Amino acid sequence: MDSSVSCPILLQAFFNMPGTPFFVANIIILILLVCSGLMSASEVAFFSLTKPEVDDLRESEEPADQRIANLLDKPRYLLTTILVVNNLVNIGVVITSYFVTKLAFNFQDLILGSIIVPSYALEFTWNVLVVTFFLVLFGEATPKVFATYNKIKIARMMSSIFVWLNRVLYPLNFALVSSTGIIEKRLKRHNSDIDIQEINKAIEITVEKKESKQDAKLLKGIVHFGNITVKQIMRPRTEVAAVDTDLKFSELMSFVRENGYSRYPVFKETLDTVVGVLNVKDLLEHLNATDAFEWQKLIRSPFYVPETKMIDDLLRDIQQNRSHLAVVVDEYGGTSGIVTLEDVLEEVVGDIKDEFDENTDSDFRKLDDRNFLFEGKTALVDVCRLMEIDTDTFEEAKGESETLAGLLLEAKGRIPKNGEEVRLLNYKFTILSVHHFRIEKVKVTREN
Repeated sequence: MDSSVSCPILLQAFFNMPGTPFFVANIIILILLVCSGLMSASEVAFFSLTKPEVDDLRESEEPADQRIANLLDKPRYLLTTILVVNNLVNIGVVITSYFVTKLAFNFQDLILGSIIVPSYALEFTWNVLVVTFFLVLFGEATPKVFATYNKIKIARMMSSIFVWLNRVLYPLNFALVSSTGIIEKRLKRHNSDIDIQEINKAIEITVEKKESKQDAKLLKGIVHFGNITVKQIMRPRTEVAAVDTDLKFSELMSFVRENGYSRYPVFKETLDTVVGVLNVKDLLEHLNATDAFEWQKLIRSPFYVPETKMIDDLLRDIQQNRSHLAVVVDEYGGTSGIVTLEDVLEEVVGDIKDEFDENTDSDFRKLDDRNFLFEGKTALVDVCRLMEIDTDTFEEAKGESETLAGLLLEAKGRIPKNGEEVRLLNYKFTILSVHHFRIEKVKVTREN
């Protein structure tokens, strides 16, 4: 047979003549690849923006910049939208590519000596290799490299599209984000508990002598240091000794002598408006001043921290700001309390007492190995530390409370009466004193 005749026959046996469906399918694949590339580029563009860049966009008057900032306020929803759309597009590419392969090729069994490679294996290999190559090159790698150098431009271009996509996919996104949030919380808590418990056990194993127990407490304090928030160690608002800006100098000196602290937050009208911090040592050279002296000029700028801040981060901020006292604010901007450098250090080394501290033995008393006496205002982390148990022992029962009294109120759902008992885990809490709706004294008994 003439070779010029046989070659077209072989080609015709392997390739089909392209028709309209073939061209339409390829156009669809091209559009889907562009969409896949845009999703991949958007993921890099949005999530590689730094905090200063986002802050600048938030302050911008451009609508696109505002949209970017708003989208990044809920990063989980944005990421879920990108991943859902990208996966749907990639599935579309795979399905359409299979359709194109069916239209264009006639795969036949391949005979290699005694080995026969079936046609469906050749067809599958072709689809996997070709589709993977184009998806990785044009749908992932190239767009992400481009987005790395043009992130703000791409984010602005895609911001309005993602606002619309977020609205359309909100039910699906909500379900996915909620599910992953639950799983993440359980895994995080489980892993954290295991790690801390294992470290604590390792510390206890190494402690054989009684004189080493203090070192063990110190090491345990360091282990738990990164898991404690400002809210857990702060002095609450009701116990803050603060100075009113309207006080006369003589009144101020009487207030300072009466309270005996070295620093005081200074407020105007209410404690929610803290205007600064007064350091008592700044008053030393003005002890003989009259009421005409404007002591308000000695006030230093206040240092604010949120309740949710971790104390290891707070310690770094204290070092940078050189401020030993921070004003703690809640989510509404109101003053929750104050926290000092001493409060932070006590979480590691235990209570720090000096010659000016009052005798506060009544705050905590160890009656025996199983019974302890606490004031209701004692922070839960201090209760756990003084009882030598894990600081997260009452994590699930405490809700939003951070004190022993708050734990008992959370458990009872009301203000308990004198003599009432509350049982949580392996501990019995006996309320010894309630005054003006406040739990003042609690006896804690370890039952086994």
